[in-house]
Amino acid sequence: MTRPLTQAYLALAAICIIWGTTYTAIKFSLRDFPPYLLVGIRQTAAGLLLMGWAWAAKHTVSLVHMQPSVRWRYLQRQALTGLCIITGGNGLITWGMQEVSSGLAAVIGSLTPVVVVLINLTWRGAEQTNGPMVAGVLLGFGGLSLIFHHGWADFLNPAYRWGIAACFGSCLTWSLGTVMAKQWNDASVSPVLNAGLQITAGGLGGFVLSALFDPKRAIAHTAEGWAAVAYLMLVGSALAFSLYMFALRHLSAAVSSLYTYINPVVAIALGWAFLGERLSLWEAVGMFVVLLGVWLVNYGYRMELVRRGVV
Repeated sequence: MTRPLTQAYLALAAICIIWGTTYTAIKFSLRDFPPYLLVGIRQTAAGLLLMGWAWAAKHTVSLVHMQPSVRWRYLQRQALTGLCIITGGNGLITWGMQEVSSGLAAVIGSLTPVVVVLINLTWRGAEQTNGPMVAGVLLGFGGLSLIFHHGWADFLNPAYRWGIAACFGSCLTWSLGTVMAKQWNDASVSPVLNAGLQITAGGLGGFVLSALFDPKRAIAHTAEGWAAVAYLMLVGSALAFSLYMFALRHLSAAVSSLYTYINPVVAIALGWAFLGERLSLWEAVGMFVVLLGVWLVNYGYRMELVRRGVV
């Protein structure tokens, strides 16, 4: 295994832990901040920090040397990717977590590799499904039915229904942004700069949604809330997203999404320890089935790549 590939897997391992902790941090932050304002503050600050770092480290040279028309198109694509991943993906999950537990949000998010593969099949057209992929998709959504087995009555609550819908919307938009980033990120452009461009665009989108949809309430300025925001900004966004862009450069979109195997476990453990959230037997079995489905989808996808001689 080459050194960049080893580093990419190490980056992915770090993401597995970091993004698992962000669900708990978001829950703490939501006690003080409305959801889209939280996204705007967290992501815009992180994005500007990364772009400043990229400029100071002279990582902007490759972008400056592009032809103006090519550079403008590249910036547009980075902004669109950021709107999908950050405004859509992070924004919707943050909004949904007002009503949904951190553990359940993470389990729904674990379906990201399934959706990434489905989008890839649509995007590229030539790729084919196979038995393991179909079985994995069925298992993934079947596992969700087990998770909701004892809680269907909760769907009588409109706020809960919208929270669940937002989590699924987050999964879809984040997956779409992942495929966009894999397709559109130029290998000559620093992952730090790509991350900065995308996060800044997504954070600004969060401010727009905040003006449109956030409830009009004052921010509760507590040390706990601001500490959670600082953690989300510096570690959950600036550091983790840079690592994610680096992983995407060297790994496939499907493999780069494998952090979702670990995120639910970390999120559920921290939700139990710090938020008083509980995991029932049905939910535990359902989570196992979901993750098994995700593994099958990725296994089938790798089989398809081998069949086509891509790997």
